[in-house]
Amino acid sequence: MTDDRRPLRGLRVLDATWFGAGPIALRTIANLGANVVRVETQRRPDGLRTVAPRPIGNPSLNVGGFYNNFNAEKRSVAIDLAKPEGRELGLRLVQWADVFMTNMTNRAVRQVGLTWDEVQAANPGIIGLYEPMQGLTGPHTEFIGFGAVLSAITGLNYLSGHESEPPNGVGTNYPDYVVNPGHGVIAILAALRHKRRTGEGQLIDMSQLESTVAALSGPVFAWDNAGVEYRREGNRVPYAAPHGAYRVASYSGEANRWVAIACISEDHWQAAATAMGHLEWLADGRFESLEARKAHEDELDHEVGEWAASHTGEQVTGALRAAGVPAGMVLKASELLNDDHLEARSYYAYLDHAEAGRRAYDGPGFRLSETPHEVRAAAPLLGEHTFEVATEILGLEPDEVGRLIAEEVLY
Repeated sequence: MTDDRRPLRGLRVLDATWFGAGPIALRTIANLGANVVRVETQRRPDGLRTVAPRPIGNPSLNVGGFYNNFNAEKRSVAIDLAKPEGRELGLRLVQWADVFMTNMTNRAVRQVGLTWDEVQAANPGIIGLYEPMQGLTGPHTEFIGFGAVLSAITGLNYLSGHESEPPNGVGTNYPDYVVNPGHGVIAILAALRHKRRTGEGQLIDMSQLESTVAALSGPVFAWDNAGVEYRREGNRVPYAAPHGAYRVASYSGEANRWVAIACISEDHWQAAATAMGHLEWLADGRFESLEARKAHEDELDHEVGEWAASHTGEQVTGALRAAGVPAGMVLKASELLNDDHLEARSYYAYLDHAEAGRRAYDGPGFRLSETPHEVRAAAPLLGEHTFEVATEILGLEPDEVGRLIAEEVLY
């Protein structure tokens, strides 16, 4: 792409986020063309700079896989906001920005002098998105935690696993990766539309708690409207059978692999039974309707499981897909990275990073025909753009930048 038709080009964003929910939201904004400057500190770097996945034996703060993926196409300025001169520089960046975002705790925001009152005083027209775990108000506003805690207190973990076992959780910090960033992007775009019409900035009070609960409307409203409590049933759902993951003989020559099969309709079930070569199942009273199959789901899963186990994953998915039945292999990360369909659509962006080398980055989650966008630059080194931001945006002379670096206000 030689031109820049990205829809948010010219938008100036000050990123004071860390870990997942905030950085992922603003990476989307950056990929859409915004000029995103990330404020960091060497004294307390983003935790994602320190954790795996990372090259074994490399202690650098610049090679963390999660951090680099979540912060592509941003600039990094390292400022110690806890020092008076650093706080002043932070507010001068606020004056430069159209949008400010943080997902730090309310306490941390107060400590570095970036509360909404202070930010709005410095820049009355700014849009400020504050995303602490439980919002800016309420009895739990000072509670702290990460995605693993959030998925528990929102009820998400209770939905996962089997009724006879403790809740398993979802195995990842789900809110950080999915719901919270998506809602953050939508909120910013809505506030920008309002500002375009009126010239007014505004505060966005975004509770990660509420954002996550919004994704659980099914269980919540089942209880509210019918008094029905959600039961943990693994891969089973009340509206389909068979519906689950079944072991296959092998896949790509590897044993102990699984395939997901979902018969959502009666047509699916009839096509599946035919493709599996078991027409007798269609005449079996245990399986003649959804209600019957749900009542005998253990027997049904056993029968389907035995059939799947006697075939390869390629045979199972090939036969079922040809019959119009939803089916797919349970893929590993390495297989997703080399998936032929994702490759044909050029989903992954391969970018050169100064220390991490050439690495895959998540591509855009959607395509725009008239304002196409792409991931154009790898994540920044810690403080990589400090001099650039200090001189070009803050207007500091090189000698003053040197002094502030010597005094560890800048890094």
